[in-house]
Amino acid sequence: MPAAGQAGRRSGVSDGGMDTTTAVTLLQRCRDRMRALYGDVVFDEWAAVTLGSGGDMLRHYEGPRLETFRKRFTTDVKPLQAELEGRKLAVGEFSFVPDAPGTAYDVCVHAGPRIYVLGNHTQRTMTEIRKDPRWLDAQRAFVEMTEAFAADPWLV
Repeated sequence: MPAAGQAGRRSGVSDGGMDTTTAVTLLQRCRDRMRALYGDVVFDEWAAVTLGSGGDMLRHYEGPRLETFRKRFTTDVKPLQAELEGRKLAVGEFSFVPDAPGTAYDVCVHAGPRIYVLGNHTQRTMTEIRKDPRWLDAQRAFVEMTEAFAADPWLV
């Protein structure tokens, strides 16, 4: 498994595509499985955003701060931007930020053309989460989700 701060590579993008309902179900299933395997919440915030020339758009959000999400997006995404500088994630690839503080995002998954899933624990960093040996079990569910996006990208 990739360490915090390393990108994970998944291959096998198909010609098909996942719709938003299916992708959100996949995210929710991953969230629930990670929590069951870890014994606690791993990411208390999940956001799916599209990025592109038409502007950024929130496609899906689950978490404690919807009302401030848009206001803080530019600030909260900075550690991920720094981590990914000079790299381009393929669909299904992901990257962790080991010490993203507070509401800054801990992980980015390239879920489909122009769409990214951001995960965050608003009170703990990935370094803190990874100290628990149950993280090794929980990340299996996470990797399965990224592999599903690689095989069947989320289309918007």
